[in-house]
Amino acid sequence: MTEIAPYSAKDALGRTIRDLRISVTDRCNFRCVYCMPKEVFGPGYEFVPRDKLLRLEEIARIAKVFAACGVKKVRITGGEPMIRRNLEHLIEMIASIEGIDDISMTTNASLMTKGRAVALKEAGLKRVTVSLDALDEETFRTVCDVDFPVSRVLEGIHNAQQAGFENIKVNAVIKRGLNEHSVLPLARYFHGTGSILRFIEYMDVGSTNNWKLDEVVSASELVATINQEMP
Repeated sequence: MTEIAPYSAKDALGRTIRDLRISVTDRCNFRCVYCMPKEVFGPGYEFVPRDKLLRLEEIARIAKVFAACGVKKVRITGGEPMIRRNLEHLIEMIASIEGIDDISMTTNASLMTKGRAVALKEAGLKRVTVSLDALDEETFRTVCDVDFPVSRVLEGIHNAQQAGFENIKVNAVIKRGLNEHSVLPLARYFHGTGSILRFIEYMDVGSTNNWKLDEVVSASELVATINQEMP
């Protein structure tokens, strides 16, 4: 096999590319209204057939090529990446690539059992980011369109912490008229836990989420809300 010569990849602005984001599946067990609403991604939606996805070895090969071009960090995403079979093996392969210093994963944590958290850590996963948009049951189920309680996600975060993952990032997308009342409860819950709570502005992702500007809660408004209680 031909070896890839050392090369520093740069973007259009001349910045060296150090991060690679890999989506290992387009499937997800959530149907979040701002991302994969069931009106679009319903039972009849055709996801990429599993036999058409890159094999784990092919993904690792791509990561190796990018590492030779200067990439240092790899982020595993989806869909929900923990749906992908043998994910731990993929992470193990990527972790063995020379030049890769950091592997992280974005997940909804609903599948993060104690056993899987430990297996992911042992495979070489360094960091975890969790998506969580509300703490009360009604809002959580409305936003994510799932039939299980929010405690399952919170337990997943706890399992990751117990497995040794530190400074877990928690991303909350805030949409006006849907979950802006969740800002303070989320801030209270994660304050002092070691997790890093980040509020994400509701973004336009094309034609799938019926994005409207007046549904966006701005960063300045989020800060003002939190400052009412936690200046």
